[in-house]
Amino acid sequence: MLAHKAEDEGIICVEGMAGGAVHIDYNCVPSVIYTHPEVAWVGKSEEQLKEEGIEYKIGKFPFAANSRAKTNADTDGMVKILGHKSTDRVLGAHILGPGAGEMVNEAALALEYGASCEDIARVCHAHPTLSEAFREANLAASFGKPINF
Repeated sequence: MLAHKAEDEGIICVEGMAGGAVHIDYNCVPSVIYTHPEVAWVGKSEEQLKEEGIEYKIGKFPFAANSRAKTNADTDGMVKILGHKSTDRVLGAHILGPGAGEMVNEAALALEYGASCEDIARVCHAHPTLSEAFREANLAASFGKPINF
């Protein structure tokens, strides 16, 4: 499920042929499995971070505690954020649940521009939305606990 990756590679190819600057960071390309519930991820996994010897912290937030998921009666799953232990920089995001394929794009943006978990936690997210779970997981990673769980 990586049509978006192929599209970006096509754009980069044409930019390169036209003499422009080219850039792609494959670590920032999201993956989505369009099932129910959806599964999406971007960045590093815990296994990769362990193999690379990178110290990390984890923030999690269940959709069972998210107001929009409860309203929609679709509360299975969670958001898991991996942040660098000392710098707080987002290293990976793993989402299982409603809207995962949409929400992972916020994580890809964070990775592409080197955002910290605190950066995301401080962004006001509309309420009630599923993406609040992404903010809450970043709160948990950066500050040790989410607000609404």
